[in-house]
Amino acid sequence: MAVLLDACTALEPEGRATPFETYLDEHREWAGDHPAPPAAVHRALSFWTRIHGVLSLELAGHFAGMRFDPARLFAAELDDLLIP
Repeated sequence: MAVLLDACTALEPEGRATPFETYLDEHREWAGDHPAPPAAVHRALSFWTRIHGVLSLELAGHFAGMRFDPARLFAAELDDLLIP
């Protein structure tokens, strides 16, 4: 997570902290002593869970019968996470 936290900290902040970001700032034991601000912690967690989900579904073959290119879904998820 440190690499994701570093990368997300380097991105521009998205504005006011959300209630979930406030919650994450109070419950960040899993992030160790990383100094990432709450918005970066939220983005890193979202990045990890969304990409993990897409890859897990792809590897398990759940996209096989859907008749679309899962690589495009993966790219769209990355774009959504990286481009505010």
